[in-house]
Amino acid sequence: MELTVQAQNRKLIGELYLQIKPEIFAIFRQACIAEDKCEDMVHDVFMKLLGIDLILERQLKALAVTIAYQLRTDYFRHRAYVNKVRNDSLWRIEQSYTNTEAEMNDILNTEMKVIHCMSDKDAMVYRMLRFDDKTTDEIAIETGLSKRAVESRIYRTRSMVRERVREVINF
Repeated sequence: MELTVQAQNRKLIGELYLQIKPEIFAIFRQACIAEDKCEDMVHDVFMKLLGIDLILERQLKALAVTIAYQLRTDYFRHRAYVNKVRNDSLWRIEQSYTNTEAEMNDILNTEMKVIHCMSDKDAMVYRMLRFDDKTTDEIAIETGLSKRAVESRIYRTRSMVRERVREVINF
C-alpha cells in the first residue's frame, strides 16, 4: 500500500526529528535560552516543517536548521522589545517620581516661608497641626486657646499656605 504525500512527509519529518533533535536543541541552548523554552522552540521547528506541502528529502535538514535560526532570532528580537518597553516604563516612572519629589520640595519650601511670615501663635498652631499631628483639642489645651479660636486660626493659616502655594506652583 502506497503512502500519501502527506503521510510520507510526516514519516520523513519524524525520522529527521529523531536524527537531528539534539542539533536543533543545541542551536537554541547555545544562545543561553532556558531548556524548557528550547524544547518548545524545537517543537515549533518541526511543526513548521509539518506545515510545508512539498518537501524535498535532501533539503529537509537544512530547512529545519534555517527555521531554528530564524526562530532564535525572533526570540531575541521579542526579548529585546520587551526589555526596551520595560526599561522605558521604568524610566518614565522614575522621571515622574523625580518630578513629583521636586514639586513636593517646592511646596514644602513655600509652606515654610509662609509659616515664617505668620504671627507666633498662628505659626505654633499650624505647626502643631501639620507637623506634630495634634488634634484641635490637644492644640487648644497646649496653647490655652479655646477650641473655636484654634479652629479659626487653622482655617486662616491653611488658607494662607494654600494661596501662596498656588501662586508659586501655578496650579
